[in-house]
Amino acid sequence: MQGKVLGARGEPVPNVMISDGQTITRTGTDGMFSLTPTGPFVFLTRPAGFTATPWFVPATTTDVTFTLTPGETADSGVYRFVHVSDLHVSVDNGTKFYPPGSEIGSQDALSLFLRGLPERAAEVQSVIATGDLTDLGSDAEFDALRRAVDTSILPVHVLPGNHDHMAGGGEVGFVVSRNNYAINTGEPSGYERNLGPRWFSFDLPGLHVVALDWHTHELGLDDAAQDAWLRADLEEIGPNTPWILLSHDQPWTSILDGLPSDPVATFSGHRHTSRVIRLGRTIHVNTPTPLFAGLDYSPPSYRIVRWDGEQLGLETRAVARTGLERATFAMPAAIRLRAAEGDAAEGDAAEGDAAEGDAVVRWRHQLSGAGHRAPVRVEGDRVIAGAKREDLPSGAVEVLSLRDGSQLWQAELRASIKGTPVTHHGHVIAVEVSGDVVSLDAETGAERWRIPSPDPLRLFAWADPVIADGILIVGDLSHVRALDADTGELRWERTDLCSYQTLVSHSNPLALGATIILCNFPSPIGIAGLDLHTGEVTWQLGGDLTDLIGSLWPIGTPLHDQASDMLCVPTPSGLSAIDARTGAGRWKLTAELPFSPATPASVPDGIATVFAGTDVVLLDRADGSVRWRTPMESASELAMASYTRTPQVLFAGPVPVPVEDGSVRLLVSGLDGRIYTLDAASGKRLAEVNVGAPVAAPVAVTDELIIAIAVDGVVTAIERSALI
Repeated sequence: MQGKVLGARGEPVPNVMISDGQTITRTGTDGMFSLTPTGPFVFLTRPAGFTATPWFVPATTTDVTFTLTPGETADSGVYRFVHVSDLHVSVDNGTKFYPPGSEIGSQDALSLFLRGLPERAAEVQSVIATGDLTDLGSDAEFDALRRAVDTSILPVHVLPGNHDHMAGGGEVGFVVSRNNYAINTGEPSGYERNLGPRWFSFDLPGLHVVALDWHTHELGLDDAAQDAWLRADLEEIGPNTPWILLSHDQPWTSILDGLPSDPVATFSGHRHTSRVIRLGRTIHVNTPTPLFAGLDYSPPSYRIVRWDGEQLGLETRAVARTGLERATFAMPAAIRLRAAEGDAAEGDAAEGDAAEGDAVVRWRHQLSGAGHRAPVRVEGDRVIAGAKREDLPSGAVEVLSLRDGSQLWQAELRASIKGTPVTHHGHVIAVEVSGDVVSLDAETGAERWRIPSPDPLRLFAWADPVIADGILIVGDLSHVRALDADTGELRWERTDLCSYQTLVSHSNPLALGATIILCNFPSPIGIAGLDLHTGEVTWQLGGDLTDLIGSLWPIGTPLHDQASDMLCVPTPSGLSAIDARTGAGRWKLTAELPFSPATPASVPDGIATVFAGTDVVLLDRADGSVRWRTPMESASELAMASYTRTPQVLFAGPVPVPVEDGSVRLLVSGLDGRIYTLDAASGKRLAEVNVGAPVAAPVAVTDELIIAIAVDGVVTAIERSALI
């Protein structure tokens, strides 16, 4: 192939990188190049500040002219782009794989988001979408994707994900990859036919960008070719050029090992989660979708990435009304500012008096990060909370005084804490999202010991640590470890129970005597009982990997109902009741809100749970039939149930509280900012308190206080008498 690269006025442009996805050459002083293609396309590495028309051509082209025109530039030396992932543009709202009520991507939803970006984020200059652009990889979906992207004012850079290689979904199969991933098979011809090269590079001001096809690399279809091209590309730019890597899933050692230089950052998606960690000199950023709630139950969201030539900065925003853009991601800027000025001393509310007045709220405390689904833990006269920071590779554990909310100590950690820390013999033990387990001195917060993650790139640790008989259980069925709770010494470890899970497990380990109940989503073996002391499997139950909705897929922590000795397991389509000792099925309830992870509660008259995102229900423990149903008419502005973008008011499971007269109350957290009290026998609403911000976690209960953590990281201690 002969070709040339010209500027907008027809002038030759020298030294531009040209590649066929295998080898790389550069244009001469006359703008000319010559290449004998071995791949399906020939493309150029678009120089910083330019767009190219075209930027690639089929390898069968004999003569080509690439024309550069001025495009993306840095404003005052700072370049900003939006990172999104997993758009799942569908033409039938995913009726093939998702339960009724799901709301995945569409042409209209994507177009609305892209067209709104100049108003939402006026400072950004382009958009990068890291795969699963379509839901089933059909030509119709690719056409809908193109039509949506064409409405964007900003340039949009895309790369493929595993769903983009499903070829319409008709022949999709599932395999275990060479690195033990459970993943669908792939046919990349549809992506190439509709969108072009699957791996490529381009330049932003002061930053080289490399995009790979993670899915086919993982399947071993072209890993050698991609590896060779990646190394050639990096060698061409030299070891001192900063660069970032775009990959559909978090790139593993199979991609990162042996590179000529380390990336400044990697950007990925696939898991529909938000995670930021640092390993060595590289920040690894995993971002959810902006079109529906994530599988980590984050609201629809996106990241603004800032590059100033030396430092990379992140700002994560929810697609929500004003005031909730930082929900579950960071403490609001207004609170941070006022706290810095000294208005939030001694645990008082940084935003002033409580919504219900001093007679209702005893104290408030703003954590150093956001809250989400993990409740606080009360131990004696102390309140223990984990903090997550989605814009930084850091997190914290904070310990507060139960009396007045003042901070007793704060321990800075290397990554976000998304589960509730546990205590043991003077230790506070937390699990970072990378899988590191950290023990802190309960009196001072000083680190006592740290057990490194066995696989920090691939472990996405959301579940709470659990202690039983002095044994600390961390992880899930794909990778579970039993550690000595005093020393951190490894007792046993299992990585052979199922293939590696590429989505996040939100089921906490559950201790039943000498048995540990572990759950997995979505890999085979949905749920299993393991011997606490040896790790041996005593029973296991799971479904066909291809039957996502009909099988037992735990997406939340099961309830052990002692009255019936059964487990009530949240699943994508509802609630399944199984025998706690054998896994034998009891009954199933199909819910109206898909992917609701709320753990039910056991009360004398049955099983209480939230239903459809709007109601609290009491179920008959014998057959799952509804005994009463109480709607919550209040509105919410936040969607958190996976694969939905319609807000729901209820998300956390109810908390039962016995009272002196022998009856039981249910405390229910609301994304409308309220904590509700219901009578467990009748469902009658008895009281409510507005804490002023959405609450997605169950409350903690003491003799005097009800303690709620809101999504903005504000911990509120409510007088028990106001609700009970």
